[in-house]
Amino acid sequence: MPAPRPVRLALAAGLTAALALVGTATAQEMRSLTGSATYLDRMALPPEAVLLLEATGPDGTLLAEARIPTEGRQVPIPFTLGIPSGTDTTLRAGLAIDGQVLWLSEPVPVPVPVQGAGDTAKPGALVLPRFQPVGFTSALRCTDGPYRLGFAGEAAVLGRDGARIVLQPAPAASGARFAAAEDPATWVWLRGDRALVSIAGAGPSECRAALPLPEGEFRAGGNEPFWSVTVARGSLSLARAGFEEVSLQVTDSDLSASGDIIVTASDPTRALHVVLERGAEVCRDTMSGLPHPETVALSMGDETLTGCGGDPWALLTGRTWVVEEIGGAGVIEAAQATLGFDAAGRVFGNGSCNGFNGAVEMTGEGLAFGAVVTTMMACPEAVMAQERRLFDALAGVHAFDIDDTGALVLIGPTGPALTARAAP
Repeated sequence: MPAPRPVRLALAAGLTAALALVGTATAQEMRSLTGSATYLDRMALPPEAVLLLEATGPDGTLLAEARIPTEGRQVPIPFTLGIPSGTDTTLRAGLAIDGQVLWLSEPVPVPVPVQGAGDTAKPGALVLPRFQPVGFTSALRCTDGPYRLGFAGEAAVLGRDGARIVLQPAPAASGARFAAAEDPATWVWLRGDRALVSIAGAGPSECRAALPLPEGEFRAGGNEPFWSVTVARGSLSLARAGFEEVSLQVTDSDLSASGDIIVTASDPTRALHVVLERGAEVCRDTMSGLPHPETVALSMGDETLTGCGGDPWALLTGRTWVVEEIGGAGVIEAAQATLGFDAAGRVFGNGSCNGFNGAVEMTGEGLAFGAVVTTMMACPEAVMAQERRLFDALAGVHAFDIDDTGALVLIGPTGPALTARAAP
């Protein structure tokens, strides 16, 4: 059974009206977004159920949100939401009972209307599937980006960019505050539907409770014997060498006191019970050597298999990498070279003098950089020489690793071609 959770975020608490506009939306021409939310479960909504809506822009910025008490009404629940005209919008809806989201829609695109302001967008009836969280039960929308939040007994676990930080209860004048035992400057302070977050003393960032972040597929696997698992939308698909592939229902998901995510799935008709335990440590595939963000253990009865999980690309994105060495030689500190990776599969940064960007291809064996496009600034010859060495090094990269100190190592034909470290 899941550990008791001492704190529950009051999602969208404090919104007394059905409609609340945020950011700069009130200064823009508006249009109405109307529709309804329903689900297929044969279950009646209690009077305290609440429909939660979030409209976001292309960059993830929150444009509008609403909290609509159902007050005894049953699905479909109608809604109207004001959104800025002339902006592509993505809509999500969730139904919460006692502060916990039980049904959550997929993101629904709402394109810019042809006729402009005053139009009414009608996404129709949104069918909300049952929401099965994977470890994290809540989300925070903060000034420095989104965070996931979950609880393990009395501890809180804060997640972002694949990393998980375990926080212990800390004194607070009001609300609930949690801090990292090894770094008291990392903490989260929950106060109703608002929160403050500080990472290593940076910030604090101001946050508000949000609908759970969209869950993508999680994949894991191992070798000797071969096995693979995919977790998505409340189900777990399991393939093993010599066995028929099966799909199991996820029956529970929780966080351990060390920040591991534990997913339990079962199929009573086959007497099969599977526990997938994801540890937040870099794992290297035993055949390809490709690093993954998670170490994974798969337990079935008395049998336990180990392997790696998560998207290797997640090890690169969400941070700025500062180059420390090129071809084993140090760099000019006054001419800092940086690398960044985005979700679209591109690299960007500063080569030492010029900004640059280019494509990166991730394969099952490693990664390769395409040609880069740069600005055309001129700098002192030593800086330009360093920049040429950087681009030459990138051109020869065929693999990467994250070493035991957390540094990014790009590997070329003869060994490490470039070493970089995430900026604090």
